[in-house]
Amino acid sequence: MAEWRGTILLCALMVGCGGEPATSLDEASLVGEPPEDSLPSEGSGNRDGVAESTPPVEPLARPALGTPYLVKDILPPNDWIPRLINTPSDLVDFQGTLFFTINFQGAPNGLWKSDGTEAGTVRVKEFTEGPDYLTPMGARLFFVAQDAAAGRELWISDGSSAGTRRLKDITPGVESSNPTALTVLKRQLLFFSEVAGEGEAPGRTQLWRSNGTEAGTQLVRDLGPGSSLANARLRVGDTLFFSIADPEHGTELWKTDGTAAGTVLVRDIVPGTGSAYPNDFQSVGASLFFLTTTPSSTRELWRSDGTAAGTQRIRQFSAAEDLVSLHPGTGHNLFLAVTRSQDHLLRLSSLEVDNTGGVRERRITTLPNPYADQPDADAVITTATVAGTKFFFSLTILTSGPAPRDVQLWVSNGTASGTRLVSRPLSLSDEFSSELYTLDDRILFSKIDEATGLEPWVSDGTEGGTRLVQDIAPGETSSYTRSYLRVGSRIFFVAYEPVHGNELWAIPLQD
Repeated sequence: MAEWRGTILLCALMVGCGGEPATSLDEASLVGEPPEDSLPSEGSGNRDGVAESTPPVEPLARPALGTPYLVKDILPPNDWIPRLINTPSDLVDFQGTLFFTINFQGAPNGLWKSDGTEAGTVRVKEFTEGPDYLTPMGARLFFVAQDAAAGRELWISDGSSAGTRRLKDITPGVESSNPTALTVLKRQLLFFSEVAGEGEAPGRTQLWRSNGTEAGTQLVRDLGPGSSLANARLRVGDTLFFSIADPEHGTELWKTDGTAAGTVLVRDIVPGTGSAYPNDFQSVGASLFFLTTTPSSTRELWRSDGTAAGTQRIRQFSAAEDLVSLHPGTGHNLFLAVTRSQDHLLRLSSLEVDNTGGVRERRITTLPNPYADQPDADAVITTATVAGTKFFFSLTILTSGPAPRDVQLWVSNGTASGTRLVSRPLSLSDEFSSELYTLDDRILFSKIDEATGLEPWVSDGTEGGTRLVQDIAPGETSSYTRSYLRVGSRIFFVAYEPVHGNELWAIPLQD
């Protein structure tokens, strides 16, 4: 199908997409649609078919949004298309201060920090190419950067220029180890590195850990010749789940606790060299939920407790249910979206987990699609977030071309009556998508309006609580706001306006 469908499929194979329940957690999974209130899985412990109730959620404090302001003009004037400029980037909160990176031709590239004032927005260390993968761990900020002496390696900072240094040259000399997937687990940093193959020999992927010292940055396990890291990974408690592709097992589910003995293949779901392509990792309690793709290209929903015996199929989808995605829930549940290409309609369900591990799928509703009679007009969820007890998501109607027909903001409380359209349209560009950022029980997002272009909006899921924050790029020009991050009493973000270009902005939060 077109590029958008290709993107959804790639997401399914590498990072994620979702499924329906079975009467048991063994290999005899049910194929097809569940009834409105499916019974829990056999042996699940909850035999009355009622999922554990979610504890009451205290009302979240709602600070008022002040007037957005430009923090500092950093980038030089340029003729680039605004929506294609991906800098400033990598915004993180490190000990109550914003850290970010600049990487743009002719700009003061490097690691930066900001306290929200122009004078307090300064470069910490210069790099020819901006660093990335900024990952705070206590009083240390890890990141990946490149220099002429050692290539692309792991760096560390205490937030000062003098305290920013290369941590270890894992691949000695100018060759790079290309650290990636930095994750904090049990007061240590885990990351993956690459080892290039020599001659015709394949390269390999290695798992490393670091306590923030050179001596304490150590190899955990070499994952073998020809191994490579897939995009799917998720920390669940003290376990990091991830997907590895290797010649012996294909692309399958692995886990680590940060030790060599605890870094293992969880289960070879498609035995031998075939691949299950685990993706769409989500968690409820200590359980990992994920999707797979079978050799016949159908999708399956699985659950794992980290053991081979406890990694079981919950549901197998029919061949007609070809677009599936799994999303975070609002309590002891996850949201599941299933679209059939025959009618282009998306069915939204809740996967509810009780305190004994029982799983029940409850159908919520089928979302309307005004373009359902048109070719390739599949409805899919492309972005989702949870704010308080509300599930916000962008419903995208695909086309046979690269850009979507429509992108709508929806909200759901897990019931049919509480699932409703909030606003439309969000960004309709195939080069820029509207982010959904959680702020207490509200979200920030970008919406198109004929008078203002694509600008930042805020919503609590109601008509009265959905409004424009500010027309940053006046008139019909769009500001393409992105990378929202709350640090203390400010929401930082990146936006474009014609005078200064793409720059760092902030919204003050007022009690």
